Amino acid sequence: MKSQSRSAIALLSIGLPLLLALACGPPPATLAENYQDKPGGLQFDHSDLAAVLSRFVDVDGWVDYAGLAADTTSLDRYIEALATAPFEELGRDEKLALLINGYNAFTLRLILDHYPLDSIKDIPSDQRWDGRTWNFAGHQWTLSDIEHKQIRPKFKEPRVHFAINCASIGCPPLADEPFLASRIDEQLDEQMRYTHSHDRWLRFDAESNTVWLTKLYDWYGGDFEQVSGTALAFAADHAPALKQAIDSGKTPQVKWLDYSWKLNDQKNRESD
Repeated sequence: MKSQSRSAIALLSIGLPLLLALACGPPPATLAENYQDKPGGLQFDHSDLAAVLSRFVDVDGWVDYAGLAADTTSLDRYIEALATAPFEELGRDEKLALLINGYNAFTLRLILDHYPLDSIKDIPSDQRWDGRTWNFAGHQWTLSDIEHKQIRPKFKEPRVHFAINCASIGCPPLADEPFLASRIDEQLDEQMRYTHSHDRWLRFDAESNTVWLTKLYDWYGGDFEQVSGTALAFAADHAPALKQAIDSGKTPQVKWLDYSWKLNDQKNRESD
């Protein structure tokens, strides 16, 4: 009996950390396309968000939070409009643009509500991704709801992980313009080109045949696999040198880049 108890304790000691590790990561999702395009259909006005992004976000995604905190009129007006957005009436691309833009606008507001701070992780967990709810088209959704329940299982689009922004340096940069249905495929590709040509998110050394990838490819590996077979293959589709190596028969060793949770504040740009 004592031997069985010791065995059970040993299993728990191994299993509990694994369960905790799994619980800390994003939930798995089966990617699918749930919506139809509606060419010429209803459009949502993102001009207030455009005003915010063009004024307070630079071309590399760094945010002037101090400046934005001093003038939140356009951001608050956009967030107010999101509450009554006609989501169900929109076509597929309009829905995706609205979800991405809404997530990013709410994240900006979240940071401002706690600013100044060093990291989004300084915000108590019950007020961050899973705790605080936002009024989106009449629904009370958390940021996690938007990402894991409204985007990932309803759009077969892993590029979204390089479009939604977690207000951190390690996160792909916040675009300096809103996503628009008419250009969303082009804009998502722009995000992929930018991140996959910067060492913060991808670095490939042909001599050692080693590629360092952003942890997004680790955390959301299942999403990328559903589209390209492997996360590495998905990354290679947006990194020409890496793809050339793989196509020539080389399989690079994959390592993970450090992920910085420091705030993507313009004042942190030179110190990073």
